[in-house]
Amino acid sequence: MMTQPTSCQATLIAAPSSGQGKTIFCAAFARQLRNQGLNVQVFKLGPDYLDPTIHQVASGKVVYNLDLWVMGEQHCFELLTKASTQNDVILVEGLMGLHDNQPSNAKLSQLFGLPITLILDVAKFAQTAAAIVSGMRLYDVGANITSVIGNKVGSDNHDLLMSDTIGDCYAGSIRRDARFEIAQRHLGLVQAGDISNLDKQLDQAADALDEFEIAVPLTNIAFSSSSSDFKKLNFARLLEGKIIAIARDAAFNFIYPMNQQVLKDAGAQLSYFSPLENEVVPQCDALWIPGGYPELHLNALSNANQTRTSIVDHHRQSKPILAECGGMMYLCDSILNTAGDYAKTCGILNANCEMETRLQSVGLQSVNYGQGEIRGHSFHHSKISPSLNSHVTLEIYATRQDGRQGEAVYKNGNSRLSYMHHYFASNIKASVLLFLCTDC
Repeated sequence: MMTQPTSCQATLIAAPSSGQGKTIFCAAFARQLRNQGLNVQVFKLGPDYLDPTIHQVASGKVVYNLDLWVMGEQHCFELLTKASTQNDVILVEGLMGLHDNQPSNAKLSQLFGLPITLILDVAKFAQTAAAIVSGMRLYDVGANITSVIGNKVGSDNHDLLMSDTIGDCYAGSIRRDARFEIAQRHLGLVQAGDISNLDKQLDQAADALDEFEIAVPLTNIAFSSSSSDFKKLNFARLLEGKIIAIARDAAFNFIYPMNQQVLKDAGAQLSYFSPLENEVVPQCDALWIPGGYPELHLNALSNANQTRTSIVDHHRQSKPILAECGGMMYLCDSILNTAGDYAKTCGILNANCEMETRLQSVGLQSVNYGQGEIRGHSFHHSKISPSLNSHVTLEIYATRQDGRQGEAVYKNGNSRLSYMHHYFASNIKASVLLFLCTDC
């Protein structure tokens, strides 16, 4: 039995590597289409919390992630299909290079028939672009590159060389222009909330696309599949009547929108609070402290005595806590950043957290608490060395995508703490059980 096919114009925006300009182009393109009155849904490939905040401002819609290993084909298909019924255009921004990671951006493009718009930073070459495009079209699963855009093109002659070399699929040149620059920090781009006048900047970047006469051909894609191949996700209502408190502010906002949706679909009511505003944990049955940038807000967190006390009280009542990455850092005894700034934190995990200048871990991981794998990722610059005792134990290690040992998961009562970010939809039942009391 076939599902009713839906169709929508779509393209995957990719590049040979990070740093080519695909994020700002995707955001500018989304804003350009939105300004034309079109409904645009942007997706971001891979485990990324930062770029989606830019794209959400650009498109005016919540941005969802796509990842074949973390989420599986079924979930990716369902998100794309739903988007195709509600929008005029789907834009998918790739992760790193087109053929990087397994499964790659190119593999996802192949599975769902997404044509590829390739962004090339050609500041230091011209004709070589043709060799890059040719090789990317042939490598591994191949790549249906339907349009190529040169970024940081320096002159009219450079533009002519690019057009002559690439041929009919050349969609235009983005000149070296301050309107196509976005600030960065150690985890990637700065979040949308930290960029002043972002709306204005996006409008200016969209106007620049008009000025440069960038013409990306959008292909109408039909999404349909056999119901035997893609089974519906089963959102068990295991959290019916439960309240889950979530820390959410500039220090703690690495939250997949789908994770919130999973908790809601499981019956939970979500209640938010801000440690930076020294707000107490609201009345709740379980607490989630996600990742973020606590190291950038040490003074405010150090002075948030009411928040710390309420988190410790919640823990002492044996109510569940899930603390991920920056959330785990906050539940340590202290945080020390690279500038030498220090903050006393919650003390639920007996460890001092220190920021390093070098990346400590990056990559996809999975963890099995006894109900099957929950998949996710880790990406951090800090390190900890907990003191284990009768209260704090090392519950389990996650497993990296290649099978090597991954991040540790620590347990103190009903509090779980790890550098791993969990993607709840990869195993809904196992994820939901993290928020239910197991030994009280």
